[in-house]
Amino acid sequence: MKIFVANKGDDTISYISDNHTKAFLKLINDGFTYKSDKFHIPQKGPHRLLIDSRRKELYSLNVFDDSMSIIGINDFRLHDTVYIGSSPNDGMILNNRIYVLNGDADCLSVFDIMAGKIVEQVNVGFQPQSIIYSEKHNKIFVSNTNSDSISLIDPIDLHVEKTLSVKSKPFGMCLSDDEKFLFVANSYLETGLDGSISVYDIINDTFVDDIKCGKLPISVAFSKKYIFVVNSCSNTLMKIDLHTKKRTELFCGYMPVYVRVFKNHALITVSGENKLILVDIENLKIERKIEVGKEPDGLIFEA
Repeated sequence: MKIFVANKGDDTISYISDNHTKAFLKLINDGFTYKSDKFHIPQKGPHRLLIDSRRKELYSLNVFDDSMSIIGINDFRLHDTVYIGSSPNDGMILNNRIYVLNGDADCLSVFDIMAGKIVEQVNVGFQPQSIIYSEKHNKIFVSNTNSDSISLIDPIDLHVEKTLSVKSKPFGMCLSDDEKFLFVANSYLETGLDGSISVYDIINDTFVDDIKCGKLPISVAFSKKYIFVVNSCSNTLMKIDLHTKKRTELFCGYMPVYVRVFKNHALITVSGENKLILVDIENLKIERKIEVGKEPDGLIFEA
């Protein structure tokens, strides 16, 4: 399995295989030396990563200069850099197009891969943060942090079909494996309060639960009957049994920010410690810590 990590603090992408870092790719050419140059000021800010397996391309959404870096997966080289809109917070690939959330512009931009440019934009809520697509329902879901809402969008005509009100400051989202439920991490940013996970029944169009978690939950992943929540200000990964509502926490380092689950493991970037950690999710135990770049953020893998 190939794992890629976006390191916002030093403008690099880490490539990890066989449980250790194989290489670092610099997204700018300013002569700085990885980790030895304390005076390097990040200019791009790689934040979220996308993979097009058919094209064998990796895309880095860069929040500091509103760009997208296009990287070859096989040669792990920077192929191109293009404008992608103001503050690209998140994105997804669908039908030869990249759908990007522009946080500072409060919109969803559509980047045509073949044309190499933005071809359409649609307004969503304030400070859109996370985007996810349900193939089963043919719907795009967007969390709008400063509107306390979720936008439901038709991917064909980009019409906003509905806006759902949620709790305070929604960030990350995920779907259940059967795509019956959408899970929304309500961060309660800047309130000092514990966050929660809202559970939305997509078929019946109703919220069926709101589960308390730790402080500043910003990323969430689903596996079997569990959800896994990164509580960034509690410095924990929380495992929540959706049947019993039992919550179990694991301290995973200072400022964890992003989680993805693959088979029996959770992969978590820990921004404050410049680490990627691998967690055995059955026993909720850290198996390995891998040093990556400075202030790691988004991650993605190709199995």
